[in-house]
Amino acid sequence: MSGHWDNYLIIDTNVIIYAAERNVDLMKAVQSMPLAYKPVILDCIRNELKGLTNSMRIASIALALSERFESLESSGSGDDCIRIAAVTHSASVLTNDRTLARSLKNIKIRTYSLRQGRLIG
Repeated sequence: MSGHWDNYLIIDTNVIIYAAERNVDLMKAVQSMPLAYKPVILDCIRNELKGLTNSMRIASIALALSERFESLESSGSGDDCIRIAAVTHSASVLTNDRTLARSLKNIKIRTYSLRQGRLIG
């Protein structure tokens, strides 16, 4: 992606795994959005994928997919890591986790989900 970005778009672990399982072109999906987002993977998400490679075969593919996106430093783990980074960077979040999406919306963070290969906001 090149040019001007309105905002970072943090991609959650479950979306990367979903895209890997269903062979979804995640970059193409992000580029089709009305706002120009810069998709990023948090360090904590990449570490989570690394940890899942022993128990989930698809996690290795998802980890390789995550390498296509720029990394963004983060602190904490899990949903807290995403929440902190979204607030710190005024970023939006791409997640299929409904509980996380609801908690982010409560603090005015824009969220999107990936369904049937399309981003829904």
